[in-house]
Amino acid sequence: MQNKLTNYIFLLFCGFTLLTSCTNTDDPTITPIQFAEVEYQGVYELIIGDTLKITPEILNLPEGASFEWSKNDESIATTQSLNYVPQIAENFTLKFKVTASNTIERSYQIKLIDPYALYFRSKTETSTEFITKIMEYKPAPGQFINAGFGTPEYAEKIIGNKTNTLSLGAWGGYVIFSFDHTIENRVDQKDFVVYGNAFKGLSEPGIVQVSFDENGNGLADDTWYELAGSNYFKERTILNYETTYVNPEEYANVLWTDNKGSADNVTVNTYHKQNYFPLFIAEKKEVKFKGTRVFPIVNPGSYVTIDALEWGYVDNYDAEYSTYGGNAMEIDWAVNIQSKSVKLKGIDFVKIYTGAQYNAGWLGELSTEVKGASDLSMVK
Repeated sequence: MQNKLTNYIFLLFCGFTLLTSCTNTDDPTITPIQFAEVEYQGVYELIIGDTLKITPEILNLPEGASFEWSKNDESIATTQSLNYVPQIAENFTLKFKVTASNTIERSYQIKLIDPYALYFRSKTETSTEFITKIMEYKPAPGQFINAGFGTPEYAEKIIGNKTNTLSLGAWGGYVIFSFDHTIENRVDQKDFVVYGNAFKGLSEPGIVQVSFDENGNGLADDTWYELAGSNYFKERTILNYETTYVNPEEYANVLWTDNKGSADNVTVNTYHKQNYFPLFIAEKKEVKFKGTRVFPIVNPGSYVTIDALEWGYVDNYDAEYSTYGGNAMEIDWAVNIQSKSVKLKGIDFVKIYTGAQYNAGWLGELSTEVKGASDLSMVK
């Protein structure tokens, strides 16, 4: 009679637990595990790149219990809490199973939304091929900074044309800009071109990063991907490089140190006698830049020359420079922070930063210059 009553209570418990299965232990001294709440959120809608976080509360949970999360019956985690970042737009069933003296399960329906479907900005009749907005201008120290073509006011002059020249200063200095539409990743074609002032014997390679406005807020606060140019995977190239510049607070050499134990100066010259440290940025005492450092071949002498890198850099006199009047970029060159190739359908923001660090004597520091950019799908 006692065993029949125990089994009856067990079956009654299982029948009233929504989407939960139980295993009878046949031991009345063991309290079965159960979810704290019968009702729960069973459907999640996420944008690709969001983190799915679920932490079910479980009662009577003993030590040694096992957990399993499975996506379409394929195990993806063995922890009580789930932190999962889906990578493709799809709908799938997520199951959670806990095993102790008995087993309980739950199911979740996950719907993934492609942010491109929400935030892709198509071209219109009034769209322009050129840059329409400077999101941020933050140069490193240099001879043209704070004067000439190294001020925030001058940065605005590369909007809507390709005739003015903006200096980014020494290694790491950058500009971020956008267009009035999303630059679409075209199949087997270059996607946009960045204009510089390179010529044969004088290339000052700038590195390009791209980003899509995946949260739709119009700000360049989304994931950045670097366009891996010809030197990205070369042995001498330094990834995860950092340089800190110190404000001398006068017309004087600007000290820099890096995360590799090196130190040197951005050296002043007699042609430009202002403070070379950018005085208009938020950091007033020192500024740090992070990124990739490349090493173009520099030919010293009374007149320094700098050879072009093969492809994939701005202000770089590569084989196609004359064809495009600048450097043509392919969105399919994009890699993530793990240096793995990523597939982007389009981009909204472009960041260009000086990719090399070199003092060219009387010519001054090696500094990438930008004159503008165009959506190649609109260039006639």
